[in-house]
Amino acid sequence: MFDLIPTRNRKGDVPNVFEEMEDMFERMWKGSMFRDLMTETNRDWSPRLDVSETDTAIEVIADLPGMEKKDIDISLDNGVLVIKGERKEEHKETDKHVHRMERRYGSFYRALRLPTEVKSDKIEASFKNGELKITLPKSEEAKKNITRIEVH
Repeated sequence: MFDLIPTRNRKGDVPNVFEEMEDMFERMWKGSMFRDLMTETNRDWSPRLDVSETDTAIEVIADLPGMEKKDIDISLDNGVLVIKGERKEEHKETDKHVHRMERRYGSFYRALRLPTEVKSDKIEASFKNGELKITLPKSEEAKKNITRIEVH
């Protein structure tokens, strides 16, 4: 009966149903906006961002554990903040047998369209303990466009 079911990995006559299902779900989500919710081991990594806004500035905080500031490139191009870099994997010859590797390595690229105009010459960035903090002061014109609405 199992001969009628196409499978890739077989142990004896029993198909590995769980691997088949995992492959099917991976193919189904590939290219969708929910792809980031999947845990693929062969995919590039992408740092998580927190973006907040006050009356005077936009603040972006990125988690970049295990990186150094020399490996990070930040730019602002036509209202789009770009953060890119590379976390390098250290290869050491050891006699350890690795059971699981979940940390991601490789290049990343994050682009974020800013919700308002900023003063590009006043942008500040700091990097400490694997956390990148970028403060983007709003332009005077953007500050004027804030309209307070009173609730009655």
